[in-house]
Amino acid sequence: MPDKNPLPPVPPAVNGWRVPGHGHGKLRPFRPGQSGNPAGHSGRYGEVVRLCREAGPAVAKRLIEIALDPGEERRVSVVAAQEVLNRAFGRPREMPEAAAPPLDLTAVSEEKLRLIIKALEAARDAKRARDAKIGAAEGAPAIGQGAAGHLR
Repeated sequence: MPDKNPLPPVPPAVNGWRVPGHGHGKLRPFRPGQSGNPAGHSGRYGEVVRLCREAGPAVAKRLIEIALDPGEERRVSVVAAQEVLNRAFGRPREMPEAAAPPLDLTAVSEEKLRLIIKALEAARDAKRARDAKIGAAEGAPAIGQGAAGHLR
């Protein structure tokens, strides 16, 4: 009975490598499960990166001009400029904050602890006032207020 499988037989593995049946010995074999294009980039990817890197300095200058121009809102230009820079040089990484040593307050007197608490409360209140002022300038209700400006 003839074999009804239309696919050609899988070539044998030689030392863990599968050698393709085409290419006349000019193809480099891959291990099973290994990709021939691990990065997955097309041929044009390198060209796009090169073009963006060439335009990077001019785009950076334009971004600075836009950022320093107080008269005009150019959100689309800024976003476009950021994306070109991100593609050319990669997204900026956030720097991890330096780990501060643990704060030992056991040796601090009660009077000094009260002063620290008052300073922290004053800083918190100043931040809330600043946030409320910014929100009011943008037309949003202050923190803790509803849409009509009523306290929740």
